[in-house]
Order: sequence, then structure tokens, then C-alpha cells
Amino acid sequence: MRISGLNSYGMGAYVGQAAMNNARLIQALSNNPKYVEAVSPTMPSGGSLKDSLDFVKEYTSGMSSLMKAASELKSTNSSGAMREFDVTSSDTSVADVSKRLPVRTAGEIQISVDQIAQAQSNVSDTVSASASAVSDMNFTVSGSAGSVNVQVSAVADNGASRTNAQMLREAASQINDSAVGVRATVVEEDGNVSLKLDSMNTGSAYGFQVSGDLGSAAGVDEVQTAGSNARYSVTENGVTRDYTSSRNDITVNSGRIGVTLKDAGEVTIRSDVDPERVTAALSDLVKSYNSALEILNDNYGRGSGVDRQLRNLVRGLGPEQSLEKLGITVNDDATLNFDPDVLAESIEKEPSLVKELISGAGGIADTAFNKAVGGMNMNSSSLINSDIKELQEQSMNNSYLAMTMFMGGNAYMNNNYYATGLMMNYLI
Repeated sequence: MRISGLNSYGMGAYVGQAAMNNARLIQALSNNPKYVEAVSPTMPSGGSLKDSLDFVKEYTSGMSSLMKAASELKSTNSSGAMREFDVTSSDTSVADVSKRLPVRTAGEIQISVDQIAQAQSNVSDTVSASASAVSDMNFTVSGSAGSVNVQVSAVADNGASRTNAQMLREAASQINDSAVGVRATVVEEDGNVSLKLDSMNTGSAYGFQVSGDLGSAAGVDEVQTAGSNARYSVTENGVTRDYTSSRNDITVNSGRIGVTLKDAGEVTIRSDVDPERVTAALSDLVKSYNSALEILNDNYGRGSGVDRQLRNLVRGLGPEQSLEKLGITVNDDATLNFDPDVLAESIEKEPSLVKELISGAGGIADTAFNKAVGGMNMNSSSLINSDIKELQEQSMNNSYLAMTMFMGGNAYMNNNYYATGLMMNYLI
């Protein structure tokens, strides 16, 4: 029931009167230059919130980088710097080594080389290169892959006599165009010339024979170096075994390590961490750790999570003496310095200790990784709860936001402006 503009709750008049007073107040203020110039438009920028969100992204990236750098040095990482070993030879004049497959275990393998594999080599007598050939060539070279008949006339098609050099070059061409597994070379020196035949493969099974009328290649049927197999022994895991091979390229450690035999002698093949890769990985860990510290220091006070993670990092990666063995020293601000020369010296003198300090249980890799994981698991709101609180306080103290809240409210709220409006009418 309505009586004189009041609804059944008696509030209709108050709502209407409040709206009228608000309109009258706005009209009065708009006609007063003093207040028009004093009040400038204000728009929310959202800058503080964006800055907070940018920090959360930077924080996450920093912790992720630290976790990745630490993972490269963890013993559980099968492809990391501490698990994929390098191989070296104690005497490269006896044997060279290379990785054919990833090497997973550290250790030493001894190889004793009695004889390397060789290819058969025959060389003819030297003759004057420019002298005319005295007879035709008609001989056969029989190799592991077949045979070839070499025929060269001492007289050219134009009736002129061929020189010894021309005869040998033609013979070499016919041999090399065949597929008998023998390579022919004409050797010229100080006006003399000879024909050299080499088996294309090492080993006694790849020898060859020469027979027939040799002409300018006289003597090439004599073996200068016989084809032979390599003879060597391998001591691995305390067990020694003897081997022969037609090739000098062999494998050890279940085919993971390739070895090229070069001469008779003794050699030790070592498999261990690659010092260069470990140095690079440790340097990256130090850089990531320092970067994470910088991010936390620059944003200290944003939230309780930042403070907790900062305290977590500044506790360090391990005892000072252990870090010094790795070339790591701690600055007053908790950041780290890294000296690769100190690490290289420690690896040379105490390789087992270095591996334990880096990737052993409780080593710096595990410590850094766990700190990074803890940081990644930090509740995001805890990283910026101080920022959030500050934004809330700013909102509460913003008169324009307060005006909006009351003007958009119900009749009870609007009624507050009823009294204010009446008072302003008398003041303006």
C-alpha cells in the first residue's frame, strides 16, 4: 500500500530523495570552478597487479632453470654429465679410442698389442721413367675378390715405343678399374719409376698373387709386406682374453668403446666423467643459483613465500670445505663464485671425491635440485600475499571506489548521502 509516495516498507521516499540530492550535488559542483579544477579524473591502471604477475612468472622461470641445471649433475640422470662418461687412451701412439655407444660405468681396460693388422704390399724394381719399354706386359693379379689380366703393349697404336712410365701407368689403370681388392700406384722419384700394389684390406685373408710376363713391372710379384692379422689381449674386470683381428678397428666394453690399434705396446683405456662437460654443467648451476638469489632479493617483501624461499637458498649448497674442493666459494651476500681451474685440479687428483661431492647422496646437485623443487611447489598466492594485501588496502581507501559502492547500494546506503546532500546544499 502506498501513501504519499511511501511504499509499504516506508523506504520509497528515502530512495527518491537520495537520488535527488545526488543529482543536485553533482550539478552544484559542476558550476563551481574551484572544485572542477581541484578534482581530476582517475582511472585504475592495474599496474601493481601486472607487476606482481610478472614477478610470479620470473620466479617460476628462475626456479625451473635452477632445477634443470641441478638435474644435469644428478647421478639419477642417465644422460647427465655425471653418468655419460668420456673415454681416453693412456698412449695414443699405441691406440686411439672413441665412444660408439653411451658408456655408463667408470673403469679401466688394459690392452696389450703384440702386432697390428697389415695389408699386403708388393713393389716392383725401379726403372728409368723415360726409357723405352723392352717388352710387353701380360700378367695376372689374383685377389680376395677375383682376378684381373693386365695386358700392355710396348708399342703404342701409332707405332711409337712406350716408355716405362707409360707402361706402368696403363697397368695401374687396368688394375684400379677392376674389383680385385688391390690398389695400384705408380711411384716416381728422381727420374725413376716403380709399380706399387697394396691390398685394400688388412689381414692375412686379403692377400694377393701376381704372375706372368711383368715387363717394366719386374719384381712386383715379390711380397714386400705380408698381410697379417692383429694380435692383442684385453684385460677387463680382472679377466684377460687373447684376440686376433683382420682389422685394427676393434671394440671393447661390450661394443661401447671403439679402439684403433696403431702400434705394438701397452695401453690403458679409461672411462670416466668428461671434465669439460662437468665444468660447463657446474658453471651453469652456479649461474642459475645466483640468478635465483637475485630474483628473490629484488622482490623481498612481496610475500611470505619469497621470504621462505630466500632463507632456504641462503643456507647454501653444502659445507664450505666441500664447495672449495669444487672451486666454489661463497660471497658475503650468499652468491657463489666458481673457479674451473680448481675443479680441474680436483678431478685430476681426487676424481672419486669430486663425483661424490657433486652427485652423491646429499651432494650439491641433490641439494640444489630439492631447493628448486621446493620453490616450484610454493603456493603462488604466498609469493605475492603482501602485494595483494596492499592492493586491497588501496581499494578500501579509494574515495571514488567508496562512492561507487555506496551509490550502487540499497536505500539504506543511499540514505547516508541524503543527509550529506542536504548539508552540501547549504554550503555551496
